[in-house]
Amino acid sequence: MAFTISYIMLLRRGIAAQSILAIALLVAVVASINSIVNYLNLRSETLAGFVNPRGTYLILSLNSTAVTDSKLPVDLAAKLRNLSYVKNLLPQRILIADLIANFSNRTIMIRAIEDIGGFLKTRGAYLNGTIAKNWMEANIGEILARMFSISLGDEVSLAIGERYIEVRIVGIFRSQTQSDTELLIPMEAADILAESNATISIIEFSLKENVDIREALSQIAILLPENVRIIEAQQLKEFTLQINMQTITFLNIWSVAVYAIVAAASYVTATRLITESNYELAMLKMLGARKRLISTLILAYTVTVAFLGSIIGIALGTAGTQIASTIIRWIIPNVDITPFLLVEQAIRILLLTIASSIIGCIYPAFKSTRIGYVEQQL
Repeated sequence: MAFTISYIMLLRRGIAAQSILAIALLVAVVASINSIVNYLNLRSETLAGFVNPRGTYLILSLNSTAVTDSKLPVDLAAKLRNLSYVKNLLPQRILIADLIANFSNRTIMIRAIEDIGGFLKTRGAYLNGTIAKNWMEANIGEILARMFSISLGDEVSLAIGERYIEVRIVGIFRSQTQSDTELLIPMEAADILAESNATISIIEFSLKENVDIREALSQIAILLPENVRIIEAQQLKEFTLQINMQTITFLNIWSVAVYAIVAAASYVTATRLITESNYELAMLKMLGARKRLISTLILAYTVTVAFLGSIIGIALGTAGTQIASTIIRWIIPNVDITPFLLVEQAIRILLLTIASSIIGCIYPAFKSTRIGYVEQQL
């Protein structure tokens, strides 16, 4: 009975509300980050499940850090065309250009291909319209077309530095790959846009069925110059796994910092409670309360504050990110973000917050057992 009365007395102090709010704000940060990361991981896993060309390989320069940096001799593709076990040979030139359409200007990736029809076929793409056949025509990915509100027959402008051309969109394709954010043009259009026409960026190819892949790749490697490498294209599952693991690692590091602050806040809260309740705790000791009762009161108070702060913080963090994403979606319809928090994550946040609070209040709770009688005017 004495414990219950004393416990309620401590909770009724004004410091309780302030402490709960402080813990709630810290927990809200962790909950909001978790909810956003959950959405990003879900989208990346969905991307990994998209249709993509399997058994496809890319040839690019050895020292390139991106496909836009890669430079291969144009005649290299001719050497590979004569190999009997190679199919779908697609030399490509990757350019970064400014796309100007519907009063919008944005930097995009342009893929110049000799055989656009073959390229779309390897990706199982659906095409609304026709294949671009000359430098005045282009095919655009569905996602890019939506971003610029581009329709069939629209005229768009492409610019690289001082070079500038206008093309007509004759087809909009959906491949469910990263190409849906790109613009496809014939190779001759790239020759007009870019200064150097003696190189290409990559050569994409696949091998015929029932071919020894290791032996075929070894024979192809013999034909390649020393500064050229072969890589397998679109290993989406491996890429997604690495991204998710890196994200989780970052999240764990960030969470450790937040929980350390929670522990520090609990220490301050417990210390302040002991200071402000010095008289009440001393009276309990005089009335015969054991040292264990006083320390248990401080511990129970801190756990209660941490529990209530966690519940409020989880609710604030999750609801806050969802409200923010809804507002962003109203302002920018193309941005669709739906953050969510898993039940097991909420439970983990709750338990870790309580554990951090207990760690933070252990020393003040132990110190409270040494409180002596202090005379105060009633």
